[in-house]
Amino acid sequence: MDRVPPPAPRGQGAGVRRNTLSRLLATRGWTDGELASRVALDRAHVNQLKNGRALPTVATALVIADALGVAVDAVFPPGSVVRRRRPR
Repeated sequence: MDRVPPPAPRGQGAGVRRNTLSRLLATRGWTDGELASRVALDRAHVNQLKNGRALPTVATALVIADALGVAVDAVFPPGSVVRRRRPR
């Protein structure tokens, strides 16, 4: 597994997510589209995740981390993943 910097202080998750995911993709020579096809997501959604404009669900975060071969908190710092709300 790759070494990554420790999680950022609260309120800086999007910046860390953007920098970390971008770096992990660049290290592997992958584009947003490459990751998207490996994890069965839309390329635009991967781009939104990478740029901090969207938060992943727990399931999505786990799939992305697995595809990249890193721990989930290496890509998405604590507090940057959302649980799906169950309908009432």
